[in-house]
Amino acid sequence: MNSFLVGLQFLTRIHLSSKAIWKDEEFGKSVMWFPVIGWIIGLFLVLIFQITKPLDTPILTGFLLVIGEIFISGGTLTDGLMDASDGLFSGRSKERSLEIMKDSLTGSFGMLSILIYVFLTTLCLGYVDNTQAMLMLLIAMPTLGRLNLVISICNYNYARPYGMGKAFAAYHSKYTLLWAIFFAMLPALYFGFSYLFLMGISIIIGLGLNNWVVKKIDGTTGDTYGFVTEITEAGIALLGVLLIRGDLWHI
Repeated sequence: MNSFLVGLQFLTRIHLSSKAIWKDEEFGKSVMWFPVIGWIIGLFLVLIFQITKPLDTPILTGFLLVIGEIFISGGTLTDGLMDASDGLFSGRSKERSLEIMKDSLTGSFGMLSILIYVFLTTLCLGYVDNTQAMLMLLIAMPTLGRLNLVISICNYNYARPYGMGKAFAAYHSKYTLLWAIFFAMLPALYFGFSYLFLMGISIIIGLGLNNWVVKKIDGTTGDTYGFVTEITEAGIALLGVLLIRGDLWHI
């Protein structure tokens, strides 16, 4: 139970434990629960959708959903998206890219990345006119995004000798990835094959992004974890719109 609470406290604003300091081993053990925490975030987004749906303002609803996820998650992964974008797109050496990621100031690539993420995801969700499809996307985005977070942690070397992400990478258990995939697949029991299709595409996106990151800086970092997660979510939203508008939803 402690490992779940660690993950919940790290990835959301929901703090069910008064404990503020955790051991590195507890951070590592929490990784398997990340997709489950994605469910929780998804249910929060479903609540926002149900509340705003009667307003019949799809673009506003899409924006509130994006802001709602940033709020409930504490913006940790979004911050990683910005920091990683500044470093990875800087065109500098590995060492300099890693230094740029550590800089507390946000550069032009970081600002551009968050603007693209917010606008793209808002517009995609705003154009989803199928309620069942919207519900599936709202569960799939945070769940599969965090599955790719687990893949980033378990399958790739950490690029720094230290850092917050190092504890996750160094202390996750042997079967963490298998458990994470199992938890991430469970929503398919309700949503069916379309969810599994999204899952497959999202994993491909995550592997592609991680392999590109590794080529740039010889490993991953806590910032690139956020980079991969947030781009995965935006990609799922975009794919959802393409499937719906192309009448391919029930493939």
